[in-house]
Amino acid sequence: MFENLFSQNVCVYVIVMCGLFGVVGRAVMGGYLKSLIKGSDRMGRTKKKALLEIRKRYEDIASLDVDIQDLSSFVDKYIDRLRIGVIPVNAWNGFIKNMGAIAAGTGIFAAVYQYYVVGDNGEAVKMALCSLAVCLVLYMARNQWDPAWYMMTLRDNVRSYLGNSLSNRIKKNDRKQAAATVDGMVEQSRDVEPAKNDKKNKGCKADNGSYDELLDKMMQKILADG
Repeated sequence: MFENLFSQNVCVYVIVMCGLFGVVGRAVMGGYLKSLIKGSDRMGRTKKKALLEIRKRYEDIASLDVDIQDLSSFVDKYIDRLRIGVIPVNAWNGFIKNMGAIAAGTGIFAAVYQYYVVGDNGEAVKMALCSLAVCLVLYMARNQWDPAWYMMTLRDNVRSYLGNSLSNRIKKNDRKQAAATVDGMVEQSRDVEPAKNDKKNKGCKADNGSYDELLDKMMQKILADG
């Protein structure tokens, strides 16, 4: 079986395909995280679903007058749940790392088999060099689209927005609402006072009118009695 595999260069194809999947996977993940970083720079206007979820959740908690004691843990919880399609970013990154391990393992096995079993030193060197080249390409792709750097930058941007811009805006809105409530109560109290004064004035006028009528009746009675 191994003779057929090596005669058809199947191991070479496996190594090359692992390298191709690894590079493409790195590029896709790097592009996705880079787009989130750009969105986090203008998070107040972003349309990225993942960032909108974080912002909405923070606003909901702030509306309940609940202080978030550990902002880093709050942000990390949502960043660690990021998905590329239906695949979590962490699983995607692990799959790419496994491509490098498979390429290296296949190359080492093929080189050892060719050298010790088949006795073909040329094929052994070819397998080893092929595996080494693919691993180097994957390493350069990792440096070009470093997921650790992207994730760190994304976390910092989100923390900065939530802890500074959004937090201050929410506090400012709360102060405006409180001031508006106080102004409304003052205006209402001003409207109530004149109404009370009018009632008092009307009551006084009514009492004065009744007193004058009583005096007139008493005078008429005195005059009638002579």
